[in-house]
Order: sequence, then C-alpha cells, then structure tokens
Amino acid sequence: MCLHGTGETVRARTGHGGPAAPAGPPTPPTTPRPWPKGFRRVADLSHTIAPGMASWDDEKPVRETVVPQPAEGEFGIYLQRWSLTEHTGTHLDAPGHVIGGGRLVPDIDPSELVAPAAVIDIRARAAEDPDTTVTVDDVHAFERVHGRIPAGAAVLMCSGWSARWAEGDDRVRGVAADGSWHFPGFSPEACEFLVAERAIAGTGVDTLSTDPGASTDFAAHEVVGRADRWGLESLTGLERLPPSGAVITVGVLPGLDASGGPSRVLALW
Repeated sequence: MCLHGTGETVRARTGHGGPAAPAGPPTPPTTPRPWPKGFRRVADLSHTIAPGMASWDDEKPVRETVVPQPAEGEFGIYLQRWSLTEHTGTHLDAPGHVIGGGRLVPDIDPSELVAPAAVIDIRARAAEDPDTTVTVDDVHAFERVHGRIPAGAAVLMCSGWSARWAEGDDRVRGVAADGSWHFPGFSPEACEFLVAERAIAGTGVDTLSTDPGASTDFAAHEVVGRADRWGLESLTGLERLPPSGAVITVGVLPGLDASGGPSRVLALW
C-alpha cells in the first residue's frame, strides 16, 4: 500500500493515539504449531511482476533488456534490469513502512516468515459489498469450526478479489463513478484482537491494501505496524488453500533498510 500522501497521513497519526507498540519483537511460539502435519501440495500465492500490472499508484514496474536471450536451444546469458518500488505486486509491509522506528525487512526474524495459515473466507459478502471487512465476529466464526488460531499464525483474508487482477487498475481498485475506491480489507478491531489476543505473526490480503479501499486513515495498517507485525498484500489464489492446515513461507526481497519488498509467497499443505 503506497498511496500518494500516505506517508504524510501516517506521520500525522504516529505521534499520538493508537495502541501502544510492544516492548520488543514478537516472540515465536515455543511449542510446535498445531496445524501443519506434512505436505503434499504447494501453491504459489504470488502475482508475477510485470510492466502495467495492477498497483496502488501509477508508478509501474519498468524492465529493460540488458543482454538479449540467446536463440532457442543456444547457450548464453540473458539479463534484464528492473525498476520498481518496494511495494510492487505481491509484497510484504514491514512495521517500519508505517511506524517511525519500526522494524524493517532485514530486522524480521526468519522464523516469523514461516507461519501456519488461517484463511478467513469472505467471498460471498465481498461479492455483495466491496467495502466489507474482516471483523472480530469473522474470527470467532472461523474458530468455532477450525479451532483457535495459533500464536505465530498468518491470518489471510480470501475475498476473491485477485480474480480481477488481469482486468486492470480500475477493477482491482474498485473505482466507482465518483472516483472513490472500494475493495475489502481488515477492520482495525479485528487486527487489534488478532495481535493482542492471538499473537499472530502477520496478516495477508488478496487486495491492494490491508485496509479497505475506502479507508482514509489506514487504521488497520497502524494497528498491525504498532504491534510490530508484518502485512502481506496482493496475494492470489487463496481459495485453493484449506481454511486451516496449510503453512506459508514468505520469500521477501531483503533490501537494505527496506520498508517492504516484493515476495514469493508459497503455501504448503
């Protein structure tokens, strides 16, 4: 999430209000995570980075051929140069993306980037109401069926929105006639509950932002960032995963002082 003006909005908010930041980084669970029991399937939850791909703003990835591909069957070197922002395509937001002094990508412990996945499916509601959010009630409903979300988990919103990806920016952003944006996200209350009561490692969405598209204060981002957790954005294919029982791995680009990074996110179950 990199809306023009977001930095100013966050800076204005981070000096006061909001839940207090924890004393240190989240502590990985000391007991085995209960859901993963061995893997037979692997799914890629990442969009391919490409020029013109859907994005939060109009700064698209740019690629340049440095060394052309060799002829088919020939041995040789093929090399491209890419120019893109840290929050391009499927990517991770580090806490420092929205909170001054927050941890950046290289500060995140590898153990936090391997997590059992709780997939909360709101597709039916999102089809009727693009402004819908994952709520605390959704979390409780999930747990009544699938059991308590374990500490260190990644809680992923499956809204079905990634099916729009090939249709361009307006569809992915949910642009209305008045120019406003409308797509699902997490409510700040759900984020507060998940970090305070379930000690999750992070959140993930199949939309452009952890916050819904109509948000102007990015409250879910602030809750997750102040709690020193990460957020994944622009995931795809979450409908392929079981609600519980999968584990995800987040292969985030470890840039120096990076506020986030494009990521290859894999699910195993």
